Formats: sequence, structure tokens, C-alpha cells
Amino acid sequence: MGKRAKEHRKKVAKRNANLKVQEKVMQKLWQEAFDEQMSLLKEKFAAMSGETMSGLTSLLEDETEVQNEELQEGHEPTEHIQ
Repeated sequence: MGKRAKEHRKKVAKRNANLKVQEKVMQKLWQEAFDEQMSLLKEKFAAMSGETMSGLTSLLEDETEVQNEELQEGHEPTEHIQ
């Protein structure tokens, strides 16, 4: 193998090493951004899920209160029996 071939191999090896380093850096940055985005989405989903449950709970409580008031006042059902 000649001198030029050795120099070329050395150059190619150096280029490939630099590409690997750049690839690892980009992968690390992408993974960090992905993890951050996932944590934000998890927090948002947890908040939405909690709001939904509290909203449903308050609706059920309101409905139960209305039914209890109707029972206490002695209202008859509004359905017409024929």
C-alpha cells in the first residue's frame, strides 16, 4: 500500500469519526427534546384528566342534589301516563 492510500485511509477514518460524534450529539439533543416534550404532554394529560374527573363529579353531585330536592318537595314525575 502506497503513501497516498495510507493518507487517504487516515483522512476517511478521521471524517467517519467526526460524523459519528456529530451523529451522537444530534441523537442526544433529539432524545432530550423528546423526553422534555413527553413530560410536558404527560403533565397536560394528567391535568386534563383531573379536570374531567372533577367536572364529572360536580355534575353528578348537582344532579343528585336536584333529585334530593325534588323528593323533599314532593314533586311528581313529569311523565304523562296514558
